[in-house]
Amino acid sequence: MKSVVIVGRPNVGKSSLFNRLIGRRRAIVLDTPGVTRDRIRELVTWHISNREEQIVFTDTGGLGSSDFQEEIRGQVERALEDASLVLFVIDSRTGVTLEDRQVFAALRRAGVLKSTPVWLLINKVDQPYATEEELVEFHEFGLDVWYAVSAEHNLGIDELKEAILDLPHTTDKPFQEDLARLELEDDLKDTSEKEIDDEVDEESEGESDEEFSEISLDDEDQPPVQLPQIRIPRIAIVGQPNVGKSTLLNAIAGDARSVTSPIAGTTVDPVDSLLEWGDQTVLLIDTAGVRKKSKTEDGIEVLSVVQTIKTLDRADLALLVLDGERGIGDQDEKIAGLIEDAGCSVILVLNKWDTQKTNDEFNQKDAEERIRKQIRFLGYAPLVFTTATEGKGLERLLRTIQTVLLERERKVSAHEVTELVSLMLERNNPADAKMYLVQQVGRRPPRFIAHINDPKKVHFSLKRHLINGIREKFGFSGTPIRFELKASTRRTARQSSR
Repeated sequence: MKSVVIVGRPNVGKSSLFNRLIGRRRAIVLDTPGVTRDRIRELVTWHISNREEQIVFTDTGGLGSSDFQEEIRGQVERALEDASLVLFVIDSRTGVTLEDRQVFAALRRAGVLKSTPVWLLINKVDQPYATEEELVEFHEFGLDVWYAVSAEHNLGIDELKEAILDLPHTTDKPFQEDLARLELEDDLKDTSEKEIDDEVDEESEGESDEEFSEISLDDEDQPPVQLPQIRIPRIAIVGQPNVGKSTLLNAIAGDARSVTSPIAGTTVDPVDSLLEWGDQTVLLIDTAGVRKKSKTEDGIEVLSVVQTIKTLDRADLALLVLDGERGIGDQDEKIAGLIEDAGCSVILVLNKWDTQKTNDEFNQKDAEERIRKQIRFLGYAPLVFTTATEGKGLERLLRTIQTVLLERERKVSAHEVTELVSLMLERNNPADAKMYLVQQVGRRPPRFIAHINDPKKVHFSLKRHLINGIREKFGFSGTPIRFELKASTRRTARQSSR
């Protein structure tokens, strides 16, 4: 498999080229230097001229920018380790700059020119059929292969793709991480709610209560839970800027997957990282910090927030990272609301807990009480205390993640849940609503439909009481429960149960 790495100074159009080659808007693109900071990898399958091939593309941060320079250089070096082709991108409008020469010199010092093919990509050539004479100034680098392209206007891209396909395979690395990600995308991109519901019904046949036995989150010696590998779970790490999201991802992954810095707003693009936990595979997604609306006027910040919301829409579980140093604020509550609206399972992670060591009166019980009071509607979410910089609390967090993902898969029979709800209504039913049948019709998150004679007779407080009863009886730790009321007669309810 080929691995193509895109390098260059800031603002030459690397992310635009990356998006064009993978066929979708994955990296944030703005006319602002230094937007990309992490390395972003995508595995794509090209079908060109009756040929099919899988290729790994890596977008890297701009070398030569003032902020995060050391961190970006480290990310670029990691990307180049796997490269079978390097696309060195420069801007035709500005000509060759000192920063371009510095980037090329860095490639030479690292030995990349001797070990890996390097092609010159002259970007932002908006007129087709540019001649070599017109671009002669760009040949000072002495690279034999060059292409004049416009990533923004899709000029010269087809020729570039053909050349990449003709490139011999120069690496024997299997790229299991990228293959798994491709499999993940293919498995999930066309999945509809109806398909999930059908899957629930088919898998529920023959299920025993023993499969979904209760799991205690307080048992520190408990072995890891084996997740049902129906699909690869997606876990989004979200929160305000500078709460330690990227540090947490790197600590879990045991590798510098994301650039970290005390500067708020370091992460811009979502960073995907596939991890193996024994025989289990999960996809961790680091996201940009979600700021208050008044602080998101900058274009990068606005697009980062949009990317985070899109990430929640495709995630199974969100780790809401809270700042143990500055405490919980209104913005944390708003982010929690976004998570619940998206139907994600959620774990509250109070990071930087080491900052409270000097305060003897402020213990974990006090902290949990304050958090529960601030974010009441996530009362079902487990809370884990961590210090990501020291790796503390990670084992408990991983066990909690596994447990919540398992709870998200739980299926309850119609007989059990109908019996429970009927019993609860016998004790508390001021409007005398008649409930005929309750069915679980979906998972991820769990979704129930209650067939009732008149939905207006069920006050929202009673509905919340029923949801709490279902959670107390059957679990669903860390997972929102969707409970819908449907006007029915006894006859139509029976028909639905068949």
